[in-house]
Amino acid sequence: MVSLSRRQVLIGGTLGLVAPALTFASKSAEKLVLSGRITGRAGKPLAGARFAIGADQITTDADGRFVVVTDTGACPAPGASRDHEGTWRATIGIAL
Repeated sequence: MVSLSRRQVLIGGTLGLVAPALTFASKSAEKLVLSGRITGRAGKPLAGARFAIGADQITTDADGRFVVVTDTGACPAPGASRDHEGTWRATIGIAL
């Protein structure tokens, strides 16, 4: 089993690689709703995992899921879509 502090380092490092891939430079800030699930070995959810995206601190729920609403100043990359209100939405899955 991986300790909680080690999970934070692993998740932070993984999201540091994933989050930039979700965005590219834009002229103005746009709202982005990012949701997903973090799983560990054998696909088991990582409950209580903590990580940051920009200034936002996120903690996963009991099922390893999270949702963050952020103002990124960037537009989502392919795979993200706008909802009927014009908000960008993206879903990611991270397996450690």
